[in-house]
Amino acid sequence: MMDQVKSIFEIPDLRRRILFTMGMLALYRLGSFISCPTSRLRLFCSS
Repeated sequence: MMDQVKSIFEIPDLRRRILFTMGMLALYRLGSFISCPTSRLRLFCSS
């Protein structure tokens, strides 16, 4: 199992795509903690 995961990261294009996807997910998760500064923007930030 670990050999398969290790082999995925040896391919440059696949490694770049996986790291980009993980980075975008991390950015999305961090952005979910930012609160709206005004009550008017709460319409857009209702989650």
